[in-house]
Amino acid sequence: MTTEATTRRRGPYGMEYARIEVPDLAASIEFLQYHVGLQLEQHDEEYAFLRADIEHHSIELVAAPHREVSWTTAVGFSVESDAVLDDLRERVTDAGHEVLELADRVKGLVQRGFAVRDPNGLIVELFTEFVEYAEPPLVELRPLDLVHPFLATDKYEETLDFYTRVLGFLPSDYVGDVTVFLRSEDRYHHSLALQRNKEFYVAHLCFMMKSFDHVMRGRARAQYKQVPIASDLVNHSASTSIAFYLHDPKHGPRYELCDRHRVFTPEEQETHRARRMAVDPRNIDVWRPAADDWGRF
Repeated sequence: MTTEATTRRRGPYGMEYARIEVPDLAASIEFLQYHVGLQLEQHDEEYAFLRADIEHHSIELVAAPHREVSWTTAVGFSVESDAVLDDLRERVTDAGHEVLELADRVKGLVQRGFAVRDPNGLIVELFTEFVEYAEPPLVELRPLDLVHPFLATDKYEETLDFYTRVLGFLPSDYVGDVTVFLRSEDRYHHSLALQRNKEFYVAHLCFMMKSFDHVMRGRARAQYKQVPIASDLVNHSASTSIAFYLHDPKHGPRYELCDRHRVFTPEEQETHRARRMAVDPRNIDVWRPAADDWGRF
């Protein structure tokens, strides 16, 4: 093990779920089942849990009939051990952030945990031993994992400092001073991404599918149901994944369905030097033919 690995204070392990308020709970359940491939596990008139694989849930929908469009209120990240969780709590406290309790519906699904607001007000829930199922859903067209959230923020520097210095995410790549891709201990190229913007919102959630064939089947379903494809096939320069993004704002942020996502080796996790890439569409999608081809994002 490298010196860096033995001395670095560890961050969260990986993303487990997002909590999203939606105006029409039943319609959003149907949308996520058909278009993302999630399986409904628990629900009543107030909430619904849907899962992708063996983890208890990937999406928690919360009924919010007062809203006209959806709003993502929280994200959940698992942590490898009690020791790491205690260290994260200490860092959060030392940085002057208030330590919050986990949401009530989550408390019974983990062993220990706490929550904290990021600089944008997004709740970040951190916990150990997230409840699992013995088997994945018996659904062929479904995701394997929820990989990351992508956050647009008008507090870019403050948010970057929070996720790196306080929570321990590691920079994998920068695109100018407008986008950064951050990795956690699951070693995905990024388990979180930030974009400089004029306002805060969760821009998308990335689900990794079983294959490129399944990505294309999801795309065909979106086309068949005339769900807007916000960004069509993209060959990502950073993560090397190929994906498309569908979006109906009533049901959540953009959902990215991708094939593959770069996973660092244990050595790369500790030694990778973040690239500083120019602000150029070819540094987002390597299939773009020219530096001025900014359309279709």
